[in-house]
Amino acid sequence: MATSVGDGRYAADFGPFDGRSWFNTAHQGPLPKVAVQAAQECLSQRIRPSEIRDADFFEVPQRLRDALAGLIGAASADIILGNSTSYGLDLLANGIRWERGDEILLVKGDFPADIYPWFVLREKGVEIRFCEFLGPVITAEGLEKEISGKTRLFCTSWVNSFTGHAIDVAALGRVCRDRGVLFVLNASQALGACVLDIQGTAVDAVTCCGYKWMCGPYGTGFCWLTPPLRESLVPQHAYWLPMQAGKPLDQMRDCTLRQDLGARALDIFCTANFFNFVPWTACLNYILDAGPERIAVYDQQIVEKVVRGLDRDRFELLSPENGASRSPLIVIRPLNLHDGLQWQQRLARAGVDVAVREGNLRIAPHLHNTMADVDRLLTELAS
Repeated sequence: MATSVGDGRYAADFGPFDGRSWFNTAHQGPLPKVAVQAAQECLSQRIRPSEIRDADFFEVPQRLRDALAGLIGAASADIILGNSTSYGLDLLANGIRWERGDEILLVKGDFPADIYPWFVLREKGVEIRFCEFLGPVITAEGLEKEISGKTRLFCTSWVNSFTGHAIDVAALGRVCRDRGVLFVLNASQALGACVLDIQGTAVDAVTCCGYKWMCGPYGTGFCWLTPPLRESLVPQHAYWLPMQAGKPLDQMRDCTLRQDLGARALDIFCTANFFNFVPWTACLNYILDAGPERIAVYDQQIVEKVVRGLDRDRFELLSPENGASRSPLIVIRPLNLHDGLQWQQRLARAGVDVAVREGNLRIAPHLHNTMADVDRLLTELAS
């Protein structure tokens, strides 16, 4: 395994990309080779099921919890295993004891995953209100003005998927904590490329998918809730496997409903999802070994190179030029005769893969990219 992110050596731990440059991590990150190997070993075990131990059904999800906890500085027992970002939001929308007149504050223009789960609460008399604010991102001062006496929860993305602007998580968290408002953070467009330490941040809930910046398989995700928030939820389901954890097999028909499961009681069903959980754990351990802080620095070096080398006669930079609100996402608007879709297709023919969002090009590099990839991207954008 490589020992430095600054020299491009991590690129050898990914691919092969068949000569292409993948700049679309915000859509889905590439699996590292260690994850591919882990997935192949799972397939081999499934072909020979005698190799799967009974203990694996409990140890596989536990190893995943441990890795996720290490990434955000949490206790392993507080990690909830899901299958998407929406899973954690759905848990909150359906598990909080809402009262008629409660208000949920959302950000106008946010990603739909942060919006739809709350809409169903309107039938219960819960009010949904969108923040109106000046500038590209909501600030602590702006949020302070938006919170009312009815506001119970504020939900937003760490990084806006359409603009690439990052919020000040710590500052917004302090406002929510001071006003007694629950702060729910969608970390999907940042975690794995940016560092989050929940011990030092006033966040009540973090929910995230695993297949973007954490480079895991599709259909993966997790949620972290503060213990007081988690314990206040009304459980909507009971899954037999965690109920069985720690019991001998001769007690499988003891169907006593346990109250000591903590976060495990809220897991997605079938946490023995070996095909997803084993390779995702390999991805997370890879990131932890590389060092999340070092990865964040390297990703920003790539972003800096793209931003500085961009032809401003051809493209307008919509994402931040610099500063704390700059994220791993680079969003640019074509100024010439070609629109975003035409540019995407043109780049794809040249072997460079980016995304189009709302007519703009979205470039999302990660540790698998090299500076040579960036040179290739800039050359094609200037041609």
